[in-house]
Amino acid sequence: MKEGNEPAERKVQLTGGSTYTVSLPKEWAGKQDIEPGCHVNLYSQGDQLVMTRSRRSPEDRQHVTTIDATDRDPAALSLAVASAYVAGCDEIHVENVDGHEQRRAVTRAIRGFVGLEVMTEDERSLVARTMLDVDDLSPEQTLAQLERTTLEMHEYAVDAVVEADGEAGDQLARQDDDVDRLFALVSRGFQQSLVDPAVTMGGGHLTPFEYYMAARQLERVADHAEKIGGVAGRLDGEPPEDLAADIAAFGSEARDIVRRSLAGLLSDSDGDQSQLGAVIADSETLLADLSALDETLYERGLDDGYLLGLVVDSIVRTAQYGVNIAEAGLQARHRHG
Repeated sequence: MKEGNEPAERKVQLTGGSTYTVSLPKEWAGKQDIEPGCHVNLYSQGDQLVMTRSRRSPEDRQHVTTIDATDRDPAALSLAVASAYVAGCDEIHVENVDGHEQRRAVTRAIRGFVGLEVMTEDERSLVARTMLDVDDLSPEQTLAQLERTTLEMHEYAVDAVVEADGEAGDQLARQDDDVDRLFALVSRGFQQSLVDPAVTMGGGHLTPFEYYMAARQLERVADHAEKIGGVAGRLDGEPPEDLAADIAAFGSEARDIVRRSLAGLLSDSDGDQSQLGAVIADSETLLADLSALDETLYERGLDDGYLLGLVVDSIVRTAQYGVNIAEAGLQARHRHG
């Protein structure tokens, strides 16, 4: 058997008239910890067959990691907990916790993720465990919730710019935290799928990466919604009526691009391929209109022209993120013929 990624051809043989067998070289099998009596799992992934060692007990399937808090500042400690969660760890042990600031950073980080809870703790350590099985994750429902929250944020932020509402920032920040939690949940499932072929995240026509990619685009839309809301608090006053109408209309069109793209991605109907193509064509028209609006802002030399230009740029990015989702949907269609 060859080393590395170079394939080795093995012959499938018929045994006893009713069973196919494939032999594995003893030396190679030993390097993979495969011995007589071991159980293996076989998975079909498209035109590929994947074999993994069977993990027979729930304990064998647990991914446990330990984080040493020694000399770590609270921000770095929070990031370490977040990384462990997204990486797919089922149990996170934080040891050598020193002081209130470190403990608070860890507990806040744990509470910021779906399904992660503190199970035990003492003066110097905490143990967090995820109570959510990845098999229970519905990526379609999670994306639907992400879409709803994200587009609500975007609409609220654009309205805040039109009305020069400086109070939008706090609400958008809270909603952005919700989006981050949902995105981390999808990211966790995707990371687990990289190391465990049994993790399919729904087993539909989309791959775990495509679910992750779509969630990533929605998370970026939410980030730009928060950015737009921040601009609203910096305006000297309401934009001129004609510009306000354009910003509101183009913001709505950008959200529609995202909405239609996600619907097309999640649908397994062959007829949605033309719909996704139409979304991309519509986005090109919208981007041209936004470019013209940006030039108008420059030519008029408004006091708030620069800030309104930032809003236009965020609406452009929103439409582009929708196009990314639409293109992923088209690629999925081509992959399945």
